[in-house]
Amino acid sequence: MTRTSISTNDRRRMGARSSLTVSRTGSRGRGGVVSGKMAQAVQAGAGMLASGGNAIDAAVTTAFAMGVAEPWMNGIGGGGFLVAWLANERRSIAIEYPMISPAGAHPEMFSLTGAGTDTGLFGWPATVGNANTVGHLSVAVPGTVAGLALALERHGTRSLADVLAPAIALAEGGIPVTWHTTLTIARDLANLARFPATRGVFLDAHGHPPVTIEQVSPAMIRQADLARTLRAIADEGARSFYEGETADRIVRHLEDQGSPMTRDDFARYEATESPTTSVSFAGHQVHTIGKGSGGTSLAQALLMMSRLDLEAVGHNTAEAIHRMTGAFRQAFADRFAYLADPEAVEVPIDALLSPEYIADCVDNIDHERARLPLAGDRSVLRVGHALTGSVPEYLSDGSTTHLGVIDKDGNGVSLTQTLLSLWGSRVVAPETGVLLNNGMMWFDPEPGRPNSVAGGKRPLSNMAPALVSRDGALVASVGSSGGRKIMNCNAQVIANLTAHGMALHEAIEAPRIDASTRALAVSARIDPAIHQRLAEMGHPVSARDETLLTADFASPVGCARDGDGGLEGAVDQWYFPATTIALD
Repeated sequence: MTRTSISTNDRRRMGARSSLTVSRTGSRGRGGVVSGKMAQAVQAGAGMLASGGNAIDAAVTTAFAMGVAEPWMNGIGGGGFLVAWLANERRSIAIEYPMISPAGAHPEMFSLTGAGTDTGLFGWPATVGNANTVGHLSVAVPGTVAGLALALERHGTRSLADVLAPAIALAEGGIPVTWHTTLTIARDLANLARFPATRGVFLDAHGHPPVTIEQVSPAMIRQADLARTLRAIADEGARSFYEGETADRIVRHLEDQGSPMTRDDFARYEATESPTTSVSFAGHQVHTIGKGSGGTSLAQALLMMSRLDLEAVGHNTAEAIHRMTGAFRQAFADRFAYLADPEAVEVPIDALLSPEYIADCVDNIDHERARLPLAGDRSVLRVGHALTGSVPEYLSDGSTTHLGVIDKDGNGVSLTQTLLSLWGSRVVAPETGVLLNNGMMWFDPEPGRPNSVAGGKRPLSNMAPALVSRDGALVASVGSSGGRKIMNCNAQVIANLTAHGMALHEAIEAPRIDASTRALAVSARIDPAIHQRLAEMGHPVSARDETLLTADFASPVGCARDGDGGLEGAVDQWYFPATTIALD
């Protein structure tokens, strides 16, 4: 056999090579706009706007439908966060509906193998049987039903039955199987097949992923049990999910399989409304969620970026990327050192976002050389605990969806919800159709750390839905799916919109970086000379080809409003099911 090699000189003589170019149109109108990950759910939300509903009505409609259309990413068995802009009141609010650990959870709940890390998002110490990631012990109390119902009750105009109707119809009629559906099922087939009720919903009669051969006769995934559960919520109210027959069935199944979950854990669950965490950036206000969430890290990164003069060094230059990377890495170092549920442990959130600390962090960014930062000075933060503070090499699996809405009156919503990892726990509770989360994976299974397992505790979350306002009016709704990559993505899209003056479509399509692991992921669409310059500055650059449609970067979704009331929607060009619809 003869091996043919190509020399560097030969490569130069070959000249330019072909490339794949991908683009996606946005949507424009004046009657409202909805953007999200699945067409069926976005259509449901747009229909709600068209019928006279406001942004909160449309967002809740879309979110419930998204749980049916994209069940591997989210659903009523999970949790999330919603940030809303109330135009008449010229203010933002947050609805928090995270997953909560059962009261019986404890720091030694998961036995450690003593070697290696887990297969999930964070690279925690590996547990015996991967029990914190797959199966019944990984389930936390879900919050989605309570959160969406609270948002609707406080700030919507339609009934729970109205907003649930599209999701019920979609569950009964079924969702068509695309290649994306088949691939998503196939990549976790072994785990899905372990649980009978899960297998019965998402696999075919032979235990294989369903496949569509021709569009005229698609394979369908119908969720009859889920439709009955959703109808019960519509008829009996949101509390029926936590105190009625559905709760009985879910808890009984979990208890039978060794989970510490009890009926009291479900009955005690309450979603909450809270003030947003709001920070100034490039002449705008950014409103996001706080506490132990991705919103706190997003706010910290934006505050550092606001002091790094990004406008002066230009968009996606080596200098701009170097400075952003320094801010992102510092935010991640502090995140893993300090952030957790502030009701369970001491968390220095105010100090992390204080001008004193932000200035100290920026002063420590070397403008010439890259470095991996440690967690900040505890004397500045005035907190009694700290870990290593280095950025961990955790993995890329993730399961979130994001949607945005702005209505004709200038109300808006940015909403992120999740099952945590892809397919959550992989457990569908029999007779309910509810695919349950694996929220216990968010906790560090090693005892004695800020985010260690405990009863009734909120885990550290990556979600970071955001709104952007200026002069008391909403400018944009921004967010993304993508696990740990969400925070870097949202910060860059917001900077593109504000510091660099881009239109929404351009801001979302622009190539990005991700600094959430030790490697610095840099889009291959960015000039190779910039890659080289970053490497010379000491960055561990890893070029990522986005045309391969792998999950190297988070997947953004947005809506924007101009000063004349015109509306624009845009979605990630690389995530093929994503859709945006604007009304005339």
